[in-house]
Amino acid sequence: MTTSDIHLLHDILNELQFQNSDISHSLANQFTYVKKLNTAVKIENEAIANLSNIIKDNMIQSHEKFQQVARDILWLNITLFGQSELHIVIRQLEFTLFQLVQQIDDLFNIIQCAMHGRLSIKLVNLTVLQSILRNVTLRLPEGYELIAGTNIENIHLYYDVTAVSIVANTHCINLLLHIPLKSAVTLLYLR
Repeated sequence: MTTSDIHLLHDILNELQFQNSDISHSLANQFTYVKKLNTAVKIENEAIANLSNIIKDNMIQSHEKFQQVARDILWLNITLFGQSELHIVIRQLEFTLFQLVQQIDDLFNIIQCAMHGRLSIKLVNLTVLQSILRNVTLRLPEGYELIAGTNIENIHLYYDVTAVSIVANTHCINLLLHIPLKSAVTLLYLR
């Protein structure tokens, strides 16, 4: 080995040492960068954890508020439904009361008509009057008959010719119908 080979080897070693120091320096810089990056990641992780906790708390509070609003809406719906049902029942009662008042007025008018001695079709309808007259006809003595018979076409005539009397007590109202009869000889009134 010659001096020139030793110099060459020495130069190569110097260059390798210089490259080694560059690599060491670069590695130290990268290690420092990794440490800084690690610190930054830790800070960001803490920030993310903190933000996650804040978001979690906000979500819990939002969910609680949502549940409260849902309860309030449900209570309001139940209240409105109850009021709606109450309103319907009140309207039904009003209608029923109105019908009762009308029926009482009709009954009062019918009784007024009967007190004046007139028979009202509202008091005794055609078919009921026809049945009454047929029963009367069955009980008439021989030789007597109703002035217009018991055919449904002639029943309306009895509303004009029948006189009515009212007998009442606290339990009932009785009507006395005075129906004209005819016989071969005379015209009579059945009382």
